[in-house]
Amino acid sequence: MPELAHGEGEAEVRVLNGLRLALEVSLVILVLEVVGAFLSRSLSLTIDAVHNIPDLLAFAVSWTALRACETGATGKYTFGTHRFEVFAGLLNAVLILGTGLAFGYEALAGLLRGASFAGPVDAVWLLVVAVPVLALRAINLSVLGRIPGRARDLNLASVVLHLASDVAITGAILAAGLVLLLRPSYWWVDAGAALVIAGVLAYESLPLFREAWEVLTERTPRNLSTERITRSALEVPGVSEIHDLHVWAVCPTLVCMTAHVQLREMPLSEASRVITQLRTRMEQEFGILHSVFEVEPLSAA
Repeated sequence: MPELAHGEGEAEVRVLNGLRLALEVSLVILVLEVVGAFLSRSLSLTIDAVHNIPDLLAFAVSWTALRACETGATGKYTFGTHRFEVFAGLLNAVLILGTGLAFGYEALAGLLRGASFAGPVDAVWLLVVAVPVLALRAINLSVLGRIPGRARDLNLASVVLHLASDVAITGAILAAGLVLLLRPSYWWVDAGAALVIAGVLAYESLPLFREAWEVLTERTPRNLSTERITRSALEVPGVSEIHDLHVWAVCPTLVCMTAHVQLREMPLSEASRVITQLRTRMEQEFGILHSVFEVEPLSAA
């Protein structure tokens, strides 16, 4: 009997190329924003520049996680290294939250003391950096956003979420720069933008924590229902009952299930065809890539 693939194909070449592009572009953005933050003395640009450091680490970890999954199953890791993807997503969430909390505190402290971060903000330098950064991030998001949804595991979803929020963050910085260009005395606009950015970072980490927790605790995936799976299995001709059903995710793209199934009296060859139909139905209807059915005779009820 051929060995099941266990979803290793999810680590597609285009995903890896997209992550590598995100890593390279983020490195360019980091250099631009470090220079811009120094010359503009902007807290909002500084928080975004520092935020690029965990971004770079997050993208590198995500790329490494997907490369590790290409090795497939081994004798020691019978489902491959897919859980590495979950830990990568969890690490991304920790980095995002930590950055948001640290700089949120600094932004709030600046507003309370009534002073800018490091002197008057130079709006011209702020805009000179924000415009190309916005363009680079939009390109990055467009490339990864075109990757098929089936390949978007928790790990890649965290990267796409990073990029989407980064585009919004750059928009806030751009808006703050325009206001300061017209009204240089509105120093608080930069600190306010920094506080908003910190809030965005903290907020975007929450769903990543939740999804990682649900995978690690082997919760039934949110888009699945054991009742619907049972009803669908009973529609396969020859199946009379299904029980002891367990559904969990090794990682968001690799959902597994086991169940005991009772079949009506039939030859072994026909029973094998029924089990094949059940597996095909589970994959096509629910996206369950790895399903195991233990056959029981009717008398075993």
